[in-house]
Amino acid sequence: MIRKLVFLVAVIGGFLMTACEEQDIMVFGDERMVYFEKFWRDSMTGNEKSDSTQVTFYFNEATNSIQQADLVVVLAGRKLEQDVHFRLKVVDELTTAHPEDYTLQDEYTFRALPIPDDATQMQDTIHIQLNRTPHLQEMEDGFRLVLEIVPSETLGVGQYERSRAIIYVSKNPVRPEWWNVEVETFLLGAYSPLKYKLFLENVPGARELDKEIIEDEPDWARKLALDFKQWLIENPTYDEDGYLLEVPV
Repeated sequence: MIRKLVFLVAVIGGFLMTACEEQDIMVFGDERMVYFEKFWRDSMTGNEKSDSTQVTFYFNEATNSIQQADLVVVLAGRKLEQDVHFRLKVVDELTTAHPEDYTLQDEYTFRALPIPDDATQMQDTIHIQLNRTPHLQEMEDGFRLVLEIVPSETLGVGQYERSRAIIYVSKNPVRPEWWNVEVETFLLGAYSPLKYKLFLENVPGARELDKEIIEDEPDWARKLALDFKQWLIENPTYDEDGYLLEVPV
């Protein structure tokens, strides 16, 4: 009798383990919660530090008065079978932007995207429209826009430290987040405002280069870098410190 009981427990245990393995990796219960990938303030545990998103109009063409901030949002809960929506509101007491400096949508969408096998979380990117206005020209250090996720009946908000997003908007040059050590080493070389400005102005398609293209379409990113390298060969240019601009690719 004891042997039969042990065998039965082992079979049930094996079945449960298999069932768990077949579950989606993001199963945390029936309730779904959305939050920003970046912490707007230090986490309670002290392991994560606050971060913000920086946007500049410095590199925009003269006729382009719109810029966007890309905010990564994360979803906790069961895998989505269809898109879900949520709203954002401005945190007035922390915001120095004027209403005309930005344009918010009535709602934002977290898309039911395919999840890669190696993914550890569900995430999507939303875009916040910033407008170039006379107010920005008056602000030497730019302005700040703080947004907060508004919960709904179907979508809650995750931990407080990631419920808000801080966006700093400037007219001064800001280094793109995607121009990291790998880009310096294998594509465009050391960053400088002048170098980036020349890249945007003289290489067709350069304005479309971002993190996703670098990761998903490396051949295209390499082609853009090679085109810029050829332009620099034909137009030798020195940076702000007197060094010849070079591209290592």
